[in-house]
Amino acid sequence: MTMMYIWQFWNDRNCWVFEKKKANPMISCTRTLRLLGEFEAACERDETSAGVRDAATEQHTWLAPILGRSKLNTDAAVTKEGKVGLGMVVRDAVGDVLMIAGSKGTEKRQVLHAEADALLFGLRYSYDAGFRRLEVEVDNQTLAALVAGKTKVFSATQIVVNDIIDFAKKLEVCSFGFSRRTCNKVPHSMAKASLDFEEDLVWMEECPPYVLPFVQKDKASNE
Repeated sequence: MTMMYIWQFWNDRNCWVFEKKKANPMISCTRTLRLLGEFEAACERDETSAGVRDAATEQHTWLAPILGRSKLNTDAAVTKEGKVGLGMVVRDAVGDVLMIAGSKGTEKRQVLHAEADALLFGLRYSYDAGFRRLEVEVDNQTLAALVAGKTKVFSATQIVVNDIIDFAKKLEVCSFGFSRRTCNKVPHSMAKASLDFEEDLVWMEECPPYVLPFVQKDKASNE
């Protein structure tokens, strides 16, 4: 409240110095309290929204991002032979696909390392496409803990995790979270299809037919 009053007094002072207009103290106080009320109401809405999204781990359907942000989901598909496919998708607050891409891994990987590769792949492609405010979700709890800095692993996977953390600093907003596999079917289907890709494939504001049913189901769950 103190800062709100100081800000209002500064505005009143500027009006007098530059425009020779005197402010009514009662009107200034009333305006300050109204603005403070609007600010507190906005904070309550943000806390409520965050609480709903913290409950995502208890849900079995994909949740759209907060308005003004995009959601990046990534996943990896690893065969018994160690072949790897990487998948990523960026969607908006109503569930529409903004970008989707897949890549075939060039080296054999363990699952955790492949999942980290998929996340870094998704971040880089999202950044190149101009997305700067991202909510990122993966369906691997170990990876989610690693990128959040809660734990470390003594393997080559940690190097990729460090690259992810450093790359995320380039974004205006980047939050990491965990979601169940049932909430991550779009990038998983993309990753499986990528096992047969000859090169990286990217779709902007559309998606290949084999992931469309999952996209539509996720979107319907948020209506």
